[in-house]
Amino acid sequence: MKFGVLKCVSAIMHLIAAGWIVASVQATDLTMIQKTTVDPHALTFADGPATRFGNNVNGRTHQQQALISHRGYQYTTYVDANRRVCLGRRKLSSRNWSVVRFEDHRFLTNDSHNTAVIGICENDGTIHLAFDHHATPLNYRVSKLGVASDPAAHEWDASLFGPIMHSLGRIETADRVTYPRFISSPDGNLMFYYRGVTSGNGDGMLEKYDGNIHSWVQGMGKFIARDIGVYQFSGRSSLYRCPYMNPLTFAGKRLHVSWVWRDRFARTHPSNQHDLCYAYSDDFGVTWHNSDGIVIGKTETNPIHLNSAGLVVIPIPPDAFVSNSNAQHVFANGQVHIVMRQRDAATQTHRYHHYWCTENGKWTRQALPFSGNRPKLVGTDAGQLILIYSDEIQNQDRLLFARGVPSESGDSYEWQQLQTPVQTVLGSPLVDVQRWADEQVLSIYCQAAPPEIIQTKATQPIDGIPSALHVIDYRLP
Repeated sequence: MKFGVLKCVSAIMHLIAAGWIVASVQATDLTMIQKTTVDPHALTFADGPATRFGNNVNGRTHQQQALISHRGYQYTTYVDANRRVCLGRRKLSSRNWSVVRFEDHRFLTNDSHNTAVIGICENDGTIHLAFDHHATPLNYRVSKLGVASDPAAHEWDASLFGPIMHSLGRIETADRVTYPRFISSPDGNLMFYYRGVTSGNGDGMLEKYDGNIHSWVQGMGKFIARDIGVYQFSGRSSLYRCPYMNPLTFAGKRLHVSWVWRDRFARTHPSNQHDLCYAYSDDFGVTWHNSDGIVIGKTETNPIHLNSAGLVVIPIPPDAFVSNSNAQHVFANGQVHIVMRQRDAATQTHRYHHYWCTENGKWTRQALPFSGNRPKLVGTDAGQLILIYSDEIQNQDRLLFARGVPSESGDSYEWQQLQTPVQTVLGSPLVDVQRWADEQVLSIYCQAAPPEIIQTKATQPIDGIPSALHVIDYRLP
C-alpha cells in the first residue's frame, strides 16, 4: 500500500513538472465591495427550437466592452425583458443605475449571438452602440458630442442619441455583420471590429472613428481574409475560413490581436477550429506584424491570411477541440497572455491552457488543473493574472476567480482559487477592463440565473423567466 501511494505521488509530481498539473497555493478571499442591480428584469430565452447557442443575450464571451468606465461614471448595455436595447449609467460611487430604454427597436430572435456593445470616444465624448447582429445588417447609433465628457451636465435620456443607422457614417459595412466590438484607442479615438460574411467563411474587419473630426474615416476595412489559402486536415480540404477573435487589446500604442481559425469543410462547425494566431500593429490597425516583427499585412490592401508568415504561434489541430472567443491580456511591457479551453493531450479532458509570449518573443504553454466556460483575463501591477470565468455545477453556472502567480524565472505559473460568496450566472461574466486599469477594481457584469429554464416546443421565439442583471465590484486582498 505504501509503495502504491508513493508511486501515485511520484506520478503527480511528474505531471506537475511537465506542466500538465499546476501546483496550487493557499486560497485567498476576493473582497466584494458592492453588488448593484442594473435591471431586475433582463431578458432570458425559453429553451426550444427557436433558441440558438444559449438562453441569454446579456453576457456572451464575444461582448467586448458591454461594461465600461469613463470619467467617474460607468456605462453598460443590455436587453431588457421587453426586448428593448438599454443603456445604463451610474456614478461609480453610487448603487443606483439610470437606464435609457430605446423604444425604436425590438429583438425579434432567440439567438444569443445578437448582443449589444458600447464604445466611448475620449476625444469628443461620444457614446456608440452596436446591437442585434448575426450575419445581418449593422445596427448602430451614436450620442451627441460631449455626453461622456461631462456626464453630470446631461440628463440621461434617449434624446441624447441619434437614430439607428446601418452604416458608420459614410463608411458602408459588410451586408452581414457579426460579433461587433468597440476598442478604446490610446490616441483618444475609437476602433470598431466585426466579422463580415458568415461563420467559417468570414473576413476580419476593422474601422476607425476620429473624434477630432467626429467621423468614421476612410482607408480601413478588411485586415484578415477568409479566402486566401487552402487548409488541409485528415484528408479534407477547406477553401474558406473565419477568425474567431479573442479581445483586441491595446498596450501602450500597440494593438494586439489573437484568434483561432474556423475552417469550412463540408460545413462550419466548432470542431473545425485550429491554431493560435497572433499579430500586432503599431499604427492603429493599418500595418500588421508577426511575433518576430515582420510585416505580414496591410489593412484593406493586403490583409492577413492563412499562409501569412509566422502567423501561427501555437499549432493546435482540429481534434484538440479548441474553443473560440477566449481570454487575452497584454501587460504594459508587451507580454501577451491568452487562456483558451481545449482538450488536453495528456489527460484527454477539456482544460484551460495558458499561452504567453515573453519579452524576447518566445511563446510558452501550460495546461491548467481546472476548466470552465470561456474565460476573461486581467493582470495586476505585480505581473500576476486574474482569471474570471464560470463553471457549471449541478446545472448552475457559478461565478469563479483564479489567480496565476509567475515563478521567479517566468516560465511557469502557480494558480490558486480566489474564494467568493456563491453567485450563479447565466452566460459569461464580463469585465470592466478600464475600471480595472484605473482602480484595480474588478467590476463584473453578470446576469443571475433564472429560477428555472422554460421548455417549449414552439417554433417561434419564446421568452424565458426574466432575471436580474448585476454589476458586482470586487477587490483583491
